[in-house]
Amino acid sequence: MCHLQSILGKIMEITQRPATFGDADTLLTWRNNPDVRKFSLHTGLISIDEHLKWLSGRLERVDLEPFFLFEEDHKTIGMSRLDVVSGQTNKCEISILVDPDQHRKGIGTRILNMTCDSFFSLHPNKTIVAKVQVHNFVSQKLFTNAGFELQNSVGNFLHFEKPFKSEQSSFL
Repeated sequence: MCHLQSILGKIMEITQRPATFGDADTLLTWRNNPDVRKFSLHTGLISIDEHLKWLSGRLERVDLEPFFLFEEDHKTIGMSRLDVVSGQTNKCEISILVDPDQHRKGIGTRILNMTCDSFFSLHPNKTIVAKVQVHNFVSQKLFTNAGFELQNSVGNFLHFEKPFKSEQSSFL
């Protein structure tokens, strides 16, 4: 039993909270990390001024477009946000980012599942879409394993969708 307790002790509880302006430095550091940028839609560095302007405007829309940060043992480890797809108010595009120091620990799966559950509890008639860079095999597997279905590809991005299903609930 000690071995099982040891394993379970390593699985920390992840908590979800709304993003705030106080998260600006952390978010920008993660976003500008070279390992993150290489799979982003926009791969260039973002200046602090650009970031603060974007974040300020983005936080004004959290009622319709949720923006979450995730913590484990009082340390911020990831974020997710959902943005209404232009011209398709029944669809929101998900962005998920895990602290680069926390990669390969299963945190992305937990964050994605928590985000989907939270979003669908608020918006059961909407669909979540994801754009994944064609060479980002880890994210492709993440979304496929979470029940997202590949719809098509446009340029260097694959487009996945996950509509609400009443039987789904995947909190870990």
